Amino acid sequence: MQQVFYHDFPYRPFADAYEHLQSSTSSKAFIRLFHAAPDLSELAVYVNQKQVVTELPYSHLTTYMEWDEGIYEVAVFKVATKERVLHSRMRFKTGETYTLCITGAHAGFALLTEQQDTAIKQEDLSALTFVQLSPDLPSIDIYERDQGILSKELGYVNGTHIHHFSPNKYHFELKAAGTQSVLLDIPKVHLQPKRAYLILLHGFANGEPELMAKVVLSRQL
Repeated sequence: MQQVFYHDFPYRPFADAYEHLQSSTSSKAFIRLFHAAPDLSELAVYVNQKQVVTELPYSHLTTYMEWDEGIYEVAVFKVATKERVLHSRMRFKTGETYTLCITGAHAGFALLTEQQDTAIKQEDLSALTFVQLSPDLPSIDIYERDQGILSKELGYVNGTHIHHFSPNKYHFELKAAGTQSVLLDIPKVHLQPKRAYLILLHGFANGEPELMAKVVLSRQL
């Protein structure tokens, strides 16, 4: 199962002091950033007071960055006004892979730990996890049109278990929990063998930018 850890705003600091970015070539943690905050436009991201992203548009995902293990201070600013909107401290571990999601000016960060999945390597399967990052979306049930229900009552800043599929094209539907009311169609999702995917649900269910699903590959060893 993918693990999602939620960091409120303002941040809750760890007991030990954070470490600064290092230039060592030793084993690293792999981190990427996803702008999932529908109430924010372009963002700049600083890590330990060093700018790592100059302009991150809404719904964009960075490439993976390699950082040493340790505690990091992450700050997010509006590009247009230079206003700081988020600030948190979090720990990253050597050998782990993370997607750090910016969820909103008055929300915080959702830290997704992307677990390595040996089953897909051994059995030529595809792996898929849904992550719910839409602030006004009610609890949802997730269906595959031909296979039926996959997950029940997925809430905000939560992720599903890893679902395994035979490589193929799939059509997913998000429904309000306990109903047949379709909130979002996700057609033609092509899952390839020995690959792990995330479907990142973001935007407003009732407003603009509208609810959407971003299908992305997860890093695999």
